[in-house]
Amino acid sequence: MKAISNKFRGLFAFLVTPTAEDGEVVDEGRLRELIDLHIEAGMHGLTVFGSTGAIGSFSEEERRRVIAVAARHVAGRVPLVAGTGAMTTAETIRMTRYAADQGVDAVLVVPITYWPLRDSEIIGHYEAIARSSTVPLGIYNNPTTTGTDIKPEVIARLAELDSVAFVKESSGDPARISAVRHLTGHSVSVFNGKDSIAPECFAAGADGWFSGGCNVLMRECVRLFALGHEAPRDFGAVLAYFETLYPIFDMQSRCGTIRVAHSGLALRGHDMGPPRRPLRPLEASDRAMLERLLSGLEATMPARPLAPAK
Repeated sequence: MKAISNKFRGLFAFLVTPTAEDGEVVDEGRLRELIDLHIEAGMHGLTVFGSTGAIGSFSEEERRRVIAVAARHVAGRVPLVAGTGAMTTAETIRMTRYAADQGVDAVLVVPITYWPLRDSEIIGHYEAIARSSTVPLGIYNNPTTTGTDIKPEVIARLAELDSVAFVKESSGDPARISAVRHLTGHSVSVFNGKDSIAPECFAAGADGWFSGGCNVLMRECVRLFALGHEAPRDFGAVLAYFETLYPIFDMQSRCGTIRVAHSGLALRGHDMGPPRRPLRPLEASDRAMLERLLSGLEATMPARPLAPAK
């Protein structure tokens, strides 16, 4: 059985991709700033070009540049994962090889496709990527966004591949965490990818949490993860603290995490520019609501960021 690497545990931020010129240019200076903010807040790992990073909004050349800049700036301080999913298997393999060459710790592959994929096509896609990958490979199941649901039985089959190291399960069903753990014999790390069900996934035994909302709630998400994962775990405290954050996580579900993340960062004094068109930040009424929600959080903040997981 494969041993689960400690690199693939903990809270990993899904970074927004900072922009300038109304979203049309990647802002490398802001990217470095955002990386530093997350590391200083105690984040255990970082991901570029997850869904919150608008993976489908940027060209292959732009994505290569962001991965290179991020890898150099992170410089091994925390694990770095690069999203390398693409419309075709060939492009995904190119991006995966490039990311590996830049020194990322792993790649995360979501099946970006216009056509919902059959199970046999999903398996063939990941098998080809795994054969070509020199870094650990993560499977990203996000059926709401992609229209393709990678079921636990398929994940279990893919987990037999040597390079598959972890799964990001974003279906919104906590039972999927338990199913994947059971069917894989816990041979891969299982991450929750839905912020609004974090406590349920902690209880189900998730090894980690890929979060888009932690762009806005950096220290808060670090604190919540520590309450749910570090001994002595106290689920009463988890639920009590989660209740203070839930309205923002719920807004992500209703309005879109990428809109909330860009708008929330600006409201918290770290403007990272807007998402690329046609996506836009929150409309005025939703932005005002988010501002009210954020203003009520300061009393719940710890005096200093919690230390990263060992």
